[in-house]
Amino acid sequence: MFDELVIPPSENHVMLLKYMLTISLLLFIPYISMMLGATFISTYFNKKGKLEGNSTYARFAKDVIEKLTITQSAELALGTIPLLSAFFAYAQLLYTAKTITISILALSAVIFILSFVFIYRYRSTFKIESILATYKRFVNKDAMKPGDEHVQQIEDFEEGIVSTNTTSGTIGKYLLLLASYLFAGTTALASSPDKWGEIGNVLQVIFSWQTIFNYMAMVSLAGIITGGAIMFYFFSWNGGIKDMDDEYAALVKKVSGNLALVSGIMFPLMLLISYVYLPSEAQSPGVFYYMVIVLIVSLIIGNFIYAMVKNSDTGSATVVFVLIFVLIAFNIIKDQLVFGNAIHENTLEITKVAEENEKEAKQKMMQTSGVDAQQIFNQKCSACHRFDVKLVGPPYQQTIPKYNGDVKKLETFIFNPIKVDPNFPPMPNQGLKKKEAHAMAEWLISKVGKK
Repeated sequence: MFDELVIPPSENHVMLLKYMLTISLLLFIPYISMMLGATFISTYFNKKGKLEGNSTYARFAKDVIEKLTITQSAELALGTIPLLSAFFAYAQLLYTAKTITISILALSAVIFILSFVFIYRYRSTFKIESILATYKRFVNKDAMKPGDEHVQQIEDFEEGIVSTNTTSGTIGKYLLLLASYLFAGTTALASSPDKWGEIGNVLQVIFSWQTIFNYMAMVSLAGIITGGAIMFYFFSWNGGIKDMDDEYAALVKKVSGNLALVSGIMFPLMLLISYVYLPSEAQSPGVFYYMVIVLIVSLIIGNFIYAMVKNSDTGSATVVFVLIFVLIAFNIIKDQLVFGNAIHENTLEITKVAEENEKEAKQKMMQTSGVDAQQIFNQKCSACHRFDVKLVGPPYQQTIPKYNGDVKKLETFIFNPIKVDPNFPPMPNQGLKKKEAHAMAEWLISKVGKK
């Protein structure tokens, strides 16, 4: 289905796509992990605080969701854009692969974006509640008699905000849970070419043991980073939150410390089980070495967290937070090495298709014009020009996009060049025929593209 929307990448582009995928996941995984943990903690303590009338729980629910989801701009920069970039990279790298991976990943991406909408709506209701509480605190209470229309409007508005808060939080939480589960199943399936032909629908992905253990590893990693992030943002970042009393600080330390500690115990176990489920073609000495590094870093983090919980001391919060990102980075690199090993045969097939498409395009161009533009480039142009580096003349990647796909304009310049850039010598006339200049213009634009 998505093959029609994807251009098969060449060998060089495959490498760039792998780098792009790794960078996208380095942004997306930490952010979505904090959002997953923060949403579950916030909705739990928000409900508990309302039921028990406990302002400490209510404040913790508000602070957690505001601190760990950062800002709505961060959702775009760290959530949506990296997610779509990862989807594009997977679609390119799995081109021609007979698997439903990309279809499920597309479904996961849509659900992720919907969850972001509800979670940020949930977050915004806390600000409205705070404004409303301030208004009620300073309004003339003597003027607010029960039954007054003004009083009734305030009460109705407050009731609506509470309802929106609860509903948005609940929907956002479960959508995020579902999206994360599908994402875990997708990445597991992408790294298992032996199952591409066996798994043909989303239910088979959902009820796969490999998906379950991959998701448990993802959730435990989310628990580690959420616990570490709470300790960091509440106690270390810019000196921590200033107006915490002892009761509130004790609650934050207990929740974040226990969450990080339990998750830190679960993560290595889930990681080892997930490793056992890897197909033989996805394994390599490099994967094993990175696995060992991840386990060592997780052990170091676990020791720090245990000391912090035991001594009720958050002095190491910054160190733990940094180490968690080191852990995530090595784990993502390990996962991408697994994925690279798994799709090795498919990559060879992709590059073969790309080469055939390039040859076909070249043949069509030669049939149309009777000119071999590649040969003209090698004989006349390559002495002064390259696509990506400066020689005597500027690189094509810099100059060709300025023509914005206008073949005729570029053809005119190639046929009768004039001095354009004072930083470079004038291009000598190559003595090309009109049809040769036209073929060169078409070829260069097809290679470089538009702005």
